[in-house]
Amino acid sequence: MRRALLLTVLTLLLGTARADHQQGNLRALTGADLCPPVSYVYLDDEEQEEIAVEVDKQLMRYAALYGIPFGDPKTCTVAQIFAVDAFQSRDGRVLYAVDLELELLGDARVTLGNRQFTASHLQLWSASGYGAVASPKDLVNMAMSSVRDYYEDFALEWKAAHPNPK
Repeated sequence: MRRALLLTVLTLLLGTARADHQQGNLRALTGADLCPPVSYVYLDDEEQEEIAVEVDKQLMRYAALYGIPFGDPKTCTVAQIFAVDAFQSRDGRVLYAVDLELELLGDARVTLGNRQFTASHLQLWSASGYGAVASPKDLVNMAMSSVRDYYEDFALEWKAAHPNPK
């Protein structure tokens, strides 16, 4: 019963809901800090590598289109991750969550008041949403169109934080 209610609520929410952005976190970063963008697509907990390859191509196109620099994959420190996590409901519809996030690779030393600690996988910036499509076949189209929307959001935030690229 609870699952049915959850599915009903999620299927009614066809639009996306986005999280607040943390533009200030982008200011200290340089292009060399950013790793090349990468995607992960899962349907019913199974990786969809063919879709991810196509999404990766789109990510690279949009990085070039919007002039977002990135560094060497061997020395970069901030991952750009586009993720789609979806599952098929009993009625055949596919419910999904989409995230684009910038995540610090490795550990970071954090000061909170007079305390210091080490934190892992700090998220510096993110946008996320959710929705539903009619079938697994439609997941590809949703992922491809979401790449543009989410990467454009990031590009606008990056450009606002770096108005005079060097």
